[in-house]
Parts: sequence; C-alpha cells; structure tokens
Amino acid sequence: MPLDQILLARQPIYNPAKSVIGYELLFRSEVAPEKFDGNLATSQVLLNAYTESTIEEVTGGQKAFVNFTRELLLQPPPFSPEHLTIEILEDIEPDAAVLAAVADLKRKGFTLAMDDYVPGTRSDAFLPFVDIVKLELPAIAESRLPEVIRQLKQQQKKLLAEKIETHEEFQRCVDLGCDMFQGYFLSKPQVVKGRKLPQNKMAVMQLIATMQNPALSIAQVIDIITRDPSLAFKLLQLVNSAAFRRSRKIESIHMAVMMLGISRIKAWATLLALTGMDDKPAILVNFALTRARMCELLAQSLEPEAADAYFTIGLFSCLEAFFDLPVAEILQKLPLEERITDALTRMKGKPGLALHTTIQYERCNLEGIHWSLLKRFALSPTDISHIYQQCIQWLNEQDLPKS
Repeated sequence: MPLDQILLARQPIYNPAKSVIGYELLFRSEVAPEKFDGNLATSQVLLNAYTESTIEEVTGGQKAFVNFTRELLLQPPPFSPEHLTIEILEDIEPDAAVLAAVADLKRKGFTLAMDDYVPGTRSDAFLPFVDIVKLELPAIAESRLPEVIRQLKQQQKKLLAEKIETHEEFQRCVDLGCDMFQGYFLSKPQVVKGRKLPQNKMAVMQLIATMQNPALSIAQVIDIITRDPSLAFKLLQLVNSAAFRRSRKIESIHMAVMMLGISRIKAWATLLALTGMDDKPAILVNFALTRARMCELLAQSLEPEAADAYFTIGLFSCLEAFFDLPVAEILQKLPLEERITDALTRMKGKPGLALHTTIQYERCNLEGIHWSLLKRFALSPTDISHIYQQCIQWLNEQDLPKS
C-alpha cells in the first residue's frame, strides 16, 4: 500500500512572536468529492489524525483546531479534550439542542472556538460558551475592527485573527490585542501524508469496533444503526426476509433490535456494514455468512447459551479477507472478549472447536476434523453434513448478494 496518501492538511496558528501554538486541521483528499459533505469531511479528518497517525505527530503536541458541524456537536466523537479545540461553524443555527450540546462539551473540558465570527449575527448566541473567537478579517470592516476587539476582550475572550494576507494586517492585529494569528502571510496549509485504509474500510472498522463494545446498551445500538441510513435499510430488509418468517412486517429499528436481541444485532450490523465494501466480491459476504451460521448451529450442541458469540466468531474469522490485514492486527482494534479472541487466533475452547470444524469441513478436509472431540457432544459426521446443508438452505433465504 502506498505510503504517501493524503491524510489531511494542517494550517499553523501563531502567537504574536510568530511561534506555532496550534494547527487547524483541514480536509484534503486525493480525489475531489463531487459534493462536499461537512460531516464526512470532519469525520475523515478526525479519523486520519487519531487513527492513521497520532494526534501528537500531526500537531507536534500543540492543540488541534477542528471544524464541527451541527451533527458532530450533537453526537461528538469520543476524543479527549486534551488536544482538541472544537470550532463551531458560523452557519450553525443556535437552537436549544445545539446550545445544550455546546454547554455539555464545555463542561467536559473542551476548548471551544467560534469560527468566522461576525458581530450582530446568530453567532452571538455562542459567545457565553466559547473560549476563542476567530475573526475573519475580510468580513469585518476595517473601521469597525477595533471596537469589535475591545468588546470581545471585555468578555475575556482569546482572539484569533484569520486570513491574514500581509505583514501590515498582522502587525495591526497584534497592536489591537489579538492573541493568535492564521493566514497565508504566515503559512499556507501543509499536506500531511501517510498510510491509510480506504475510506469505506476505515468507516466499517470504526463501526465494528463500536458495535462490539460489551457495555453497549440497546438504546446505543439503535442510535448507531439509525445514524447510518444504508445500514438501517439493509437491517430492516434482512429481518423482513424469508429467513425470519414473521407474520407481521418489522418496520422500525427498535422492533428489529428487540426481536433479534442485542448480541445478534451487533453481529448482523457488522455483516451488513461489510456488504458496503465495494472493493470485495459479493460472494465473500455469503462465504462469511455461511461460516457464521455453521458455527452458530454447532453451538446448539456445544454451548447453546452462547450461540450469538459463535455466530460472531464465524463471521469475524473472515475479516482478514475483507481488510487485507492479519487477523491479529484487526483484533487489536476490536474490544472483544478473550474467549472470542482465543477462538479466532488459537482455535481454543468450544468456540475454537466449532470454528475449526467449520473451516475444515468447508475445505473438504474431513481427516482434519477432531471427530473424537465432537463425539463427546453427540456430533457425528452425518450431523456435520446435515448442519452444513442447513447453512446452505438458510443462506438462500437471505436477501444478500449471491454472486
């Protein structure tokens, strides 16, 4: 994989002595998007800064300034306030929900900045919460600037003058009492490059990692799924397929989650997310699903109460093929229980026996199956063959790609 892919851009922020005290992180891509999506852009910047690299490497230990859309203010990512300054975009409507979210971020210790502030606009509603006000010089009349700065200083705000194009503009803002400075006169944005997973794989990895958190509640699972319209649609399509044979149509994510249970829904959401990885053949999804189902059916004899975990083990045993990474490296990113990890990496325990049996049978390596161990659970070669046929029949009932 190339080592010089664009991760993001950073533009330095200076103090009056022209020392760097922070960086604004900006979205950059190898290919220009047809339509700019602020939520996607900011999410990608954060993921690249925190997961493809480290935030300390990107900013040299200084603060990172990142634009937050309305959606990200309401549903902020789980990052520490230590290195992150949240910039509130000037076009965000300060309604009750947004103001409550901003107040909560303030309570959690985040440094908040008001982006492109112009006095007398709706941005004024955010002033009680922000620590830093970014003044876009071209948007404020030169004659009005001293009074605007004076009023903001009275409110104990730090001032960041941005879009400084000349030495004269820089010196004037220094003389007027601005604390921070940003603009092409000082430095243009610098591209940061590195190794990264393709965007759809990174998004899927984040979803899988989130969904496998053992402490996740039903409400949180529902929230995660409903925030991804494609995932929500595919899940409803799935639960209304012939596989579940319901007399009444399931029309809400809440109903789907309650019907399948939280453990099963996590595994299904993971599988459905993987179907969106368009660089992989559709048959790989069917292969993963068949393996997951066979492990689940074997659990009925080996450990009935853990059938959901066996399904997950079978499904996750195929992740290496989806991500083109060693399974051990993938598992480091997922908060899985130790027994699941042991089954995946060492074929350990009853779950490992189920996975080993499944893999050997699908490879037609019948001699490699631990028949003596299976016999203890009343599983014969005929039973294994019957279970596999059940998996094939079950797969044909799914509304998933088959080629």
